Amino acid sequence: MDLNIGIEDVGVAVLQELWNRVTIQAMELAGETRDVVLARDSFQEFSGSISQLIRVLQAIDARKVAAELDCRSGSRLRLILRSSRVLTQMRELAKQIAETISSFQLVNLSIALNVKTMIAHIIDNLRSVKFQSSTAIERISVEIENSINQDRKNDDNAVKLLEKIAEAVGASESTSLVQQELAILKQEKEEMEAQKKQAEALQLSQLIQLLYSTEIVTRPVDDNPNIRRHYYPIDSFLCPLSHELMTEPVAILCGHSFEKKAIQEHFERGETVCPTCKEELPSLDITPNLSLRGSIQEWKQRDMDLKFQEAIQGINSDEECTQNGALQEMRSLLGTPLYAARFSEENLIPKLVGFLKNKRLHAAAALKCLGCLARHSEDCKLQASIVEAGAIHLVVKHLYEGEVGRDAIAVLLELSSREAIAEEIGKAKNSIPLLVSMLHYWKGDVSKKAHEVLQNLSFNTHFVVKMAECGYFRPFVCRFNEGSQETRALMAAALVQMQLKETNIIDFKNDSFIHSLVEMLSSSSPAYKSACLQAIKNLMAHSAISKQLLADPMTIPLLLGLISHVMSDPYLKEEAVEVLALLVRAAEPRDFQMFQGLKELESEHSIGLLLHLISTSETQATIKILQLLVELSHKSEQARELIRLDDDAIAHLYSCLENRRPAVRRWAMELVYSISDCHLGGVPLPPTPRKEVVIHRIASILTHSPDPEERSVAAGIIGQLPKDDTTVDDLLLKSDVLKAIHEIISSVDMESNQAQAVPNSGELLLENALAALLRYTEPSKIDLQKQVGKLELYPSLIRVLSNPRSLVKQRAAIALAHLSQSTSLSFSCATVIPTADRKAAPLSQLLNLFPNFSGCCSTSEIGSLCSVHGTACSSKDTFCLVRTDAMMPLMKSLKGTDPGVQEAALMALETLLRDDRTLSQATAAIVDNQGIDSLLYVLEKGSQSAKSKALDLLEKVLIHTNHTDPSFPRIEGVLIPLLHEDAHRKKAALVLKQMKVIPEQSSYF
Repeated sequence: MDLNIGIEDVGVAVLQELWNRVTIQAMELAGETRDVVLARDSFQEFSGSISQLIRVLQAIDARKVAAELDCRSGSRLRLILRSSRVLTQMRELAKQIAETISSFQLVNLSIALNVKTMIAHIIDNLRSVKFQSSTAIERISVEIENSINQDRKNDDNAVKLLEKIAEAVGASESTSLVQQELAILKQEKEEMEAQKKQAEALQLSQLIQLLYSTEIVTRPVDDNPNIRRHYYPIDSFLCPLSHELMTEPVAILCGHSFEKKAIQEHFERGETVCPTCKEELPSLDITPNLSLRGSIQEWKQRDMDLKFQEAIQGINSDEECTQNGALQEMRSLLGTPLYAARFSEENLIPKLVGFLKNKRLHAAAALKCLGCLARHSEDCKLQASIVEAGAIHLVVKHLYEGEVGRDAIAVLLELSSREAIAEEIGKAKNSIPLLVSMLHYWKGDVSKKAHEVLQNLSFNTHFVVKMAECGYFRPFVCRFNEGSQETRALMAAALVQMQLKETNIIDFKNDSFIHSLVEMLSSSSPAYKSACLQAIKNLMAHSAISKQLLADPMTIPLLLGLISHVMSDPYLKEEAVEVLALLVRAAEPRDFQMFQGLKELESEHSIGLLLHLISTSETQATIKILQLLVELSHKSEQARELIRLDDDAIAHLYSCLENRRPAVRRWAMELVYSISDCHLGGVPLPPTPRKEVVIHRIASILTHSPDPEERSVAAGIIGQLPKDDTTVDDLLLKSDVLKAIHEIISSVDMESNQAQAVPNSGELLLENALAALLRYTEPSKIDLQKQVGKLELYPSLIRVLSNPRSLVKQRAAIALAHLSQSTSLSFSCATVIPTADRKAAPLSQLLNLFPNFSGCCSTSEIGSLCSVHGTACSSKDTFCLVRTDAMMPLMKSLKGTDPGVQEAALMALETLLRDDRTLSQATAAIVDNQGIDSLLYVLEKGSQSAKSKALDLLEKVLIHTNHTDPSFPRIEGVLIPLLHEDAHRKKAALVLKQMKVIPEQSSYF
């Protein structure tokens, strides 16, 4: 078919008419007006314009104008299609020329009438000119456009259309010319696409498909119209200002249409002319162009339909590359409910889900498609189809995979909106652990969506339990508060098995949760009560929960009710007592004034109930009640006094010492020790003869029990026995208690230099053994002290000063102070010959003269005499700090951090300075053992009480010592800051006065 149909009919003929009717008359007009203009100087500017017009009109011809108007094209078929557009361009051009000539204002000039008539005639011709192509060409152009717009695929229609074209122009068929036309169209299409002229590219693509549909030429294999087609809107759908597809087209007064936002911005910039025709607008009103809007929407819908069909074909393709492209296209289409429904109708959901198994396919795009399908499902059928295709398991697996996890969580969020499907998600392997992990390790939108999915799963009790097991407790707490008693029991039982961390426990600090949990204690079901008690015990490993349990006014009353109820299960009673003990352990003494439950627990009624239950309960319950009372007596002074005043209860406690169960004996003694510790009355003993039996039994436990904890409590009780009871002293003298104490002290491993935060049973035993020893070292109890000397306990006692535990060192130092004080008292009644006053050298020389002389003293004995007391402390019944080498360990104790140890060591050193006859020798011994340095350390870092004792000691040392010790220069620097402390000003001033640093009349005195 020959497509050479006569281009004159379209372009040149149109321009020729314009030339004939406008150009010639315009040139004649210019010639006549030029003469008039040149005759008048006042019209020189107009003459120049006319001269330019002549040159322009002479320079142009039809072909040049045709090129400028783009009415020629390499593709003649395309030109036919564009003929109406070219004619429109020509009409616009004619109008513009008319407006230009009219703007010259020639009719206002003083020129001949015939010239004015000619000007008016030209302007009218330009404004009224009508450009028309031949009837055949116009009809064929319309049919081509209709065929393209309706996207006809009927080959016969395409052939008939081309036959009409051939008949109209008198041409014949030619395959080579069709091929040539196709080549030109393809080349021009590529050029338009490169220039981003979308409308032109679309039109060219449509013409290509029209020619292929005639089957005059064979379509290439790689030119399938259903694959990788480009869709472009026609020009009239694009806003002339923004060059984008209009969504809200509006028309202005001149008739042209624009995107509403774009034209409004144009007007806001002060423009008052149409951007297209440049016409001045009398009003800036805009009117919605509903017709154009409908056309655009219709085009968009048709465009999307074509894309959807292409994507469907791509998904059904066997090529992975094609499938990936189709997925990318489909994910934008499925955002519309219409296409989501159509996709489901095509039964492609199983295939889409199957794509998730193929690592070479784009998983993110497939997940996005699934998310859209799930989101636009108006009923559960579509989502059910997704689940039936096995999507949940595959989607959960993709939660592991970095960025793809974002799309996977979005799918789960859409699916979990329905309980039936949420049930399947919760059952999927590892789904809940993965979702919980996303809360912690992802941020922003992903974490938020994971939280929402978990919220959607929270209707199921088993799911929230699994969340809690993974460390996410908030849904657990909410579900517990809303659940029935049965649900709460199930959840409480699960809570018992969970590992609770401080970071998670905050979710349980919920008053409603605590109250709901406590309410379970009032249930009629023993199983529910048991689960509640076990859960409370697990939660109470954290102090914050214990405080909330104490604050709830129902906690302790319900526990006491459970304990006192006659018909209660013994096991439940034991659990309730244990929980009460834990609550008391977590409480502070001040809490007994704050919380009503604790006030009720320390009341006379409650204490009486617990004491009564000791004698009426089974063994295990008795042990737990004793443990509760021990905890209570540690925290409540009122409870301690109530127990001490109950003679029957005390008698029963002592009867427990005969119990064959070691735990009963031990906790009974623990309670006795607890109510006696630091009490002025000491241990409450029964009257004679029961008293002797009790003491004998306690002593027997200390000396013979194999249990270190039991022995430790027995030693503690012995240390708390009434100090002014001579019967107790006599019984202790006859017992082997001191030997047991000696054994305990001697067996301690002194090589350990690290103190433990929590003392073990051996360390507690040593502490309490030393407390018991203090009864034997009391200066007023001479007979007991003599036993200490006979056992040669001093070296072991001094070695204990190196123990890392503060209480051990403190009690050892106090014991040494007691022993040294007793020695000082005995020295005051004896004749003391200090080493410094004896003529040791002459006596030694005399003995050397008589080698066979045997007297009371030898040379070696004289050399080993005490430097402070001489021979007065040589007896085994006396104790001397110097002779036993206790000085240096005491000095080291002063450099510790515990104020109790410092004060005890100072008390021991002070006993050396009580005898005025040996003050010089005693102070010299202190100085020789680095005493000045140790005292200064206390003055710098010690407690207020220790500083006061150290100042007293330093004053005495300085009075009787020559100031030659290296530490002496430091004294002034340490004492001067103490002048500014009210508690130590006077004592520090006395020492400084003695050193002649401040005068006697100083204001410090």
